[in-house]
Amino acid sequence: MLVCGFPERSVSAPATVGAMSNSSRTPDLMPLRTAIRAATPFPIDENKIRGCVDTSRTVDELFERARTQGLATIERSQRSGRLALITGEVAESVAEIILDEHGYRVFWQLPISGTHGVDLLLLAPDDAVLALEVKGTLRPGAIPRLTPSLRRQMSREWLNDLKNPAMADWSLEAEDLYAGVIVVDLALARFRLVVSDDFERYAPVSDLVRLRSPRISVEFAV
Repeated sequence: MLVCGFPERSVSAPATVGAMSNSSRTPDLMPLRTAIRAATPFPIDENKIRGCVDTSRTVDELFERARTQGLATIERSQRSGRLALITGEVAESVAEIILDEHGYRVFWQLPISGTHGVDLLLLAPDDAVLALEVKGTLRPGAIPRLTPSLRRQMSREWLNDLKNPAMADWSLEAEDLYAGVIVVDLALARFRLVVSDDFERYAPVSDLVRLRSPRISVEFAV
């Protein structure tokens, strides 16, 4: 797993785990993909992305060429497999760095990219617990879909699945937290974030106040 200059931290249990209340409702919450498109595209410093890439490695060089020159410069046979894996790894590392700068603290991350489960568990600046799915893309402006599964990814049932290692390791249930999806557009160097407290409809994050508070994002969705 890449960490890209991410600061070393000790991992400790957030004091709020098991003490969340996220029952607020608003008619302005949206279906996931609609919310992502409505979310503000926040810029990403290009150096954050470059810091996650080692172009001395062939696959990293391939990734950087696809990112800066377009996927059309990459043969179709090379667009899956390792390229797809490193795209996800870089996106996750960039997401960690961005959210750390906005006061989030990662206390759990999926140890192997591409396996089943929540990508990141974070404690937000407002002390909310956020279960985050990270989606990276090399296609400018694309909104990747969640991974198909018997239990819809990021649904209440999916989060509560005993095979979800983050939830099992921290003895969490869906009612203890907010769900979020962050789309890291590595081609355009920008990201969008949406959050939910009912795991069905999402609030688009539209400004920095909402970026730092899942509660405000959901309770004052516009």
